[in-house]
This record gives sequence, C-alpha cells and structure tokens, in this order.
Amino acid sequence: MTDAATARTRPTSPAARGASDARRAPADPASPFFRAGGRLRFTAREVVVSAVSRPVDEYVRVTFSGADLADFESNGPTDHVRVFFPDPATGELVAPVAAGPGEDGIVRPDGPVVSRDFTPLAPRTDTATGARSFDLDFLLHDDPGPAASWGAAAKVGDRLVVVGPRGSKAAPQNAARVLCVVDGTSLPAAGRWLAEVPATTAVEVVFDDSAAEAEGDLVWVRTYLRGASGREASVRSSSGDLADEVLRLGVDAGTFVFAAGEASRLVGLRRLLKAELRLPRDQYALSGYWKRGTVGFDHHAPIDPDDLED
Repeated sequence: MTDAATARTRPTSPAARGASDARRAPADPASPFFRAGGRLRFTAREVVVSAVSRPVDEYVRVTFSGADLADFESNGPTDHVRVFFPDPATGELVAPVAAGPGEDGIVRPDGPVVSRDFTPLAPRTDTATGARSFDLDFLLHDDPGPAASWGAAAKVGDRLVVVGPRGSKAAPQNAARVLCVVDGTSLPAAGRWLAEVPATTAVEVVFDDSAAEAEGDLVWVRTYLRGASGREASVRSSSGDLADEVLRLGVDAGTFVFAAGEASRLVGLRRLLKAELRLPRDQYALSGYWKRGTVGFDHHAPIDPDDLED
C-alpha cells in the first residue's frame, strides 16, 4: 500500500455509514448504471472443445460447445464460470456433476479438484443448428499454472466441466462513460464491456502492466479489444498507483468504473471509489481475479483486508 493510498482512507463516521447504507439501496431501473439481470440455473455442464485460435499472440482462444449448453446463459461482462481441469499429474478430470436434468444445483466430488474462474466470452447460438457455444481466452504465461498449461495445449475434442454462471448482470445501457482498469487476466472482460455497452457510451481502458513502458507495447491490447468488440477504445498503460491514475482521468456522475486484476493492486482504488469519492454502489464493480503469492485465489474474497464490506 502506498502513502498516497493511505492518505485517502477516511475514518468511518455516522455520515459515512449512512452513505454506505445508501450505496446498498435496491437497484433503480431509472439509474444510468442500472444493470438488468438475475439468477440463472446453477449447474455443472460438460463441454467439448470445438475450435482453438489465437486472437493475439498473448492469448489462446478455446471455443466450447456441447449438448449441456442448451440452456447456458451469460448476459453480462462480470459473469464468471468455474472451469474444472484435469489434474496435471494424473490427467484425471475430477469435477462436480449436475444435480439432475433441468435441476438447480451440483453434486460435488469427494476428491481434490483443479479449477479456476474465467469470463465466458461471446455466448452464442448457431442459427443453423441451434447449438450453443462460448469462448474462453487463456493468457499465456512464462510460468503457467494448470489452466494456462491446459489452454496452450488444447485441441478439438478435449473435454472439461464448467459450473455457472450462478447469476448474471448486463452492462449498463445508459452510462455516458465506462472506465475499465484491467490487466492481462481481466482484459477479456474489458472486451465484453466494449462489446456490450451502446456505441454512444465512451469506453476508456487503463491496462495495468509494468512492462508496458512504451506506446508500442499496447498495440496488442488495442488489437485484442478491437477483435473482441468491433470498436476502438482509448487505451493507456499504468504501472503506478491505480487510484492516482483514475483520479487523473476523473470519475464524474456519468462514469461507471470496472476494475479487475491482481487483488492487492485494487485496494487503493477501492478506497478511493468507496471512501473518498463515495460513489453509489451501482456505479462501480471491482473484483480481485488473482493475488500475488496465492494459488487459486478466490475472487469472492474481500479486496481490502481492512474493510470486509462489499
């Protein structure tokens, strides 16, 4: 945590607690940040790889299909699925199974599992066959974990199990501007934001990558986002304090903020949005996708260890 982030933290007062209660008010359909959505059927689905491609050199895109996807839904850019992979040592796929045909719920396995959360991309129905499919983009690493290793070697016919999404929220359709703060793990979600907000919504992307020191380093980021959404976005890199970068860009009454990536990098930003700017809760969405030094980090875990409230 930097001194700047610490300085922005304010003690909790009755007024602040009142603001917190206001942030938790029920979603208002008249709000520019209203996100339609709700609960989905929560189940386990077996999926099969139907295509493998490379949208840019940094990612492998794997397309999944299968009969279990007949009722699969994903309607928003913050949706996630839990993906279960074969054990790298044994090759055995240990995963939940559906509670029953059409039923809500899963039966969890007795043994240990290898699983990670991913953003499902481009869920679609083939107009000729009616078959459902979606994509997952795997970020390639110098020191890959089980998910990236599987993605790098994926081939047509391979099978996995996915669970979720449990619920879904669409992108706001009336926000004047969306500011996405992402890294390589969450860039696919930014692609969904670009694709799923109206063309009239301005989208700016801050790419958190200390290696992106030159403008040329962002060419692949822009190429990826253009391919994912069919539109251009303003993209800049940041290797410094993310809260400072967001302050510099500004967050006005018409801006929705989405931020996801390494959890500890988001602490100061969360404090800025919540404690200093005191944004309504429907004006931002933050998620720690991973945490340095932690294997299989749970994205449901609190980002700020000093503030466990959502």
